Amino acid sequence: NVLASSYDLITGLLYAGDWPEKSYNVKRCTGLEVRQALLLWCRDAIYIIDGFEQTDGEGLEGKINRLEKSTSTYYINLRPQGFVSVDPDCNEGKSDWEGEVRVQQQGADDKDTLAGKSKSKDTTAEASSDEITYHHRSQRIAFNDLYSVYRRRYQLQQIALEFYDVHRNGTLIAFSNNSEREEVLSKILSSPLPNSIFSSSILGGSTSINYKKFMSSLRAKITNQWVQGRMTNFDFIMHLNSFAGRTYNDLTQYPVFPWIIADYDSEEVDLEDPNTYRDLSKPMGAQGESRAEQFRERYEALEDNYLNEEGEAPPFHYGTHYSCAAYVLYYLMRLEPFSRLALSLQGGRFDVADRLFHNVGASWRSASTENLQDVRELIPEFFYLPEFLENRNMFDFGVTQMGKTVHHVTLPAWAKGDPRRFILVNRQALESNFVSKNLHKWCDLIFGFKQRGREAIASLNTFVHVTYEGQVDLENIKDAIQRDSIIAQIQNFGQTPSRLERKPFPPRNVATAIKEKSIDFGALNSLSALTPPFCIVGAPHRVYLRVTMWDTCRVGMAGQADSSVGDMCLVKGQIVGVGKTCALILPSKKYYRFGSPNNGVSVHVAMASARYREVNRVLSIHDGMHRAPITVAKPSLNGLWLVTGCMDSTVRVWKYDGHNVKLQATLCGHEGGHVTCIDVSTTFGTIVTGDADGNVLVWDLRTLTFLRQLRPVDSGGDSSGSGTVEPAISVSINHKNGNILILVGSKVSLFDINGSMLATQDSEDEFESHNRPSCAIATDCPEWMEQGVVAVTGHVNGDVRLWSLDYEEKLLTMRHLIPDKVHSCPITAMRVSGDRQDTLLVGDKSGKMSVCKTLQLEALNQQEISVIVQEMRTGKSIGELKYDDPKMTDLVRNFTGATQKD
Repeated sequence: NVLASSYDLITGLLYAGDWPEKSYNVKRCTGLEVRQALLLWCRDAIYIIDGFEQTDGEGLEGKINRLEKSTSTYYINLRPQGFVSVDPDCNEGKSDWEGEVRVQQQGADDKDTLAGKSKSKDTTAEASSDEITYHHRSQRIAFNDLYSVYRRRYQLQQIALEFYDVHRNGTLIAFSNNSEREEVLSKILSSPLPNSIFSSSILGGSTSINYKKFMSSLRAKITNQWVQGRMTNFDFIMHLNSFAGRTYNDLTQYPVFPWIIADYDSEEVDLEDPNTYRDLSKPMGAQGESRAEQFRERYEALEDNYLNEEGEAPPFHYGTHYSCAAYVLYYLMRLEPFSRLALSLQGGRFDVADRLFHNVGASWRSASTENLQDVRELIPEFFYLPEFLENRNMFDFGVTQMGKTVHHVTLPAWAKGDPRRFILVNRQALESNFVSKNLHKWCDLIFGFKQRGREAIASLNTFVHVTYEGQVDLENIKDAIQRDSIIAQIQNFGQTPSRLERKPFPPRNVATAIKEKSIDFGALNSLSALTPPFCIVGAPHRVYLRVTMWDTCRVGMAGQADSSVGDMCLVKGQIVGVGKTCALILPSKKYYRFGSPNNGVSVHVAMASARYREVNRVLSIHDGMHRAPITVAKPSLNGLWLVTGCMDSTVRVWKYDGHNVKLQATLCGHEGGHVTCIDVSTTFGTIVTGDADGNVLVWDLRTLTFLRQLRPVDSGGDSSGSGTVEPAISVSINHKNGNILILVGSKVSLFDINGSMLATQDSEDEFESHNRPSCAIATDCPEWMEQGVVAVTGHVNGDVRLWSLDYEEKLLTMRHLIPDKVHSCPITAMRVSGDRQDTLLVGDKSGKMSVCKTLQLEALNQQEISVIVQEMRTGKSIGELKYDDPKMTDLVRNFTGATQKD
């Protein structure tokens, strides 16, 4: 033990200049793992340091104790790589490899390590006397980096806070009591939070924040956005979960999502058929009338015997819950760290095969009709994460009593055996018109007025009383055994979300573009927000862009060998561009200039303002940022980060505060090839870099470490095996789903955030030297919008082409070639602009810039509108429709624009 006043144990973990003003004993919660920690309040940041506890005193006068880390041992079987299954139900088979592996977990925050094959589960190794018995993780959350903070429950008590930084990293902390929680929250809301949802600029200059009023106002705003059709159903449910205290950091309060599709047997699924969907007005226990009647009878029987005596449980419909830690791990057991958590829950081994998640259709039938103990709903991953359906870690989950090997999850026939297709269809169903019209009914059950009381009883929607907020007061339970028993009940039964509304949720306005035999122009505004990038509002199956203006780039051109455009943005309808050795800082309308002999960057004025009237004016110079000239620089969209690549193949990450750049890390991995292209996403915490040798590397912005290399593959195999080295020309990140577009040589490829290739261009779209791509960018098209444009390529002959993703064929298919031929030399820069990504900025080697905008239906004449209406009514594209009138055929040809290659 060491006196806390000296803080000798922890001062080495603090940044220079930080000193604790006050400390709190807290628990860091991650999944089901809870670690004792200290929260230190400093002037500009808070620290959460695991493995310490303060005792024998208050504030800074107590003592700090180091806590030994815990260890756990698991026994698992792993299947060999190349395991092939012969199970007729899911094309999987039984492995004859039975090697058992002992995995020892060193502390709650450590990852599993394979300790080697063990023929006997009793074989253990004695701990070394030199083994590290302490583990201290220190996390600093600067107030400048704090994005939001939410009140949270922990074990049904209002004693926790969840912090999110600008990278959307969440940290859940439970305090000893409510008063400490409120003290820290009040101090945070009184601090300057320039990049948070509470910032003064957002609040109209107010410095005093009433948390409850702010959250109530924010919830009303988000609900209104959803009602008006400006937010997806998925995002709305996620917001409601967050407001109701649900979080990814606590498996007992994991976000809850509804079962959507009820048909898991058909070869094809029709999302226009109402019979495809579950009844969203009823809980899972009431999906069938015979099942509902049994639960109704159970409640009535319990009610008849209920005497309302102290300690007696009130009547309920369901003895289980729709969401609890065991259900979350049931779904996610194939992924780490959930595999480890599932092992912990089952005493070190996976549950028996028959009780594991192995078939989506079987799980639906269990929860909706067959099993009276099962009323579980879904988790968010069912709508965006195909990886949780695959056993990529090759765990041996065993064989069921029916002889089925449990490996990958068996999917419904309409998924065609493809987890990505299953997720795609499930998400499209969630965003369908049927669900949009009925989702508010499900929200009433989970978050609203049907959660409790008479409405809940009438809706067959009541659960064991300890799952509800306010039913248990652990602080006043002195009996340790009783307290532990109630905590175990809370963790096993699950927790009902906080009730958000005492009146019905408003229904969503669902607009359609076609009214009788024409277009309903009044509905287009409601449809615009969720129209895929570059698709025509009201006719999303069509992509058509027209050049609306062009100009010449004049900013940042001094000293360049040519007039190439390097970056562009749109400010108040005017295009602003800078030279090839420049990169725009969008929020401040400044730009970086790089490539000079000082091996650094300079910051300049990009656009005149009241403060800076002189364009190109030097604001600051930063020398010696690398050991050689900088070849490429990329600021983040929020302007807070700068990533630079060098001639010597190094990549450096910097923070920019408006005046100074501060080095965060040097990233090495390009092995000699100078860095040619960079992109960075703060949303996904990802950096992507490419070099002159064609290598494309992915880095984690949060930890500043290497993640993986992306390897584009053509029909001949790996691109590096062709004998010629082609450079990486462009890398670009989709900020909606994390997909990564790369252009290596003349080959365009699209990868997901986990490094799996999603698509590459069709062999029929191979380009010749006169029209090969010279740059490429990704749009922010969500993965479930099949009709959307996911990529744009600019070419050496001035062409600009737009591409969509064919998930089944894993190909990029060309949707549109901009017909207006404004550019005649290589395209050097592009940027997607506009709130709904309907504007494309294009710059070329001669310095010419153009603005291309998506066509609006209002600009079409009556004949053109009739073509659109006919397409939408028949479900056929223009190319499939036949016209007897030659004039109509010419009209169609003009409307589509040229799409063939030169």
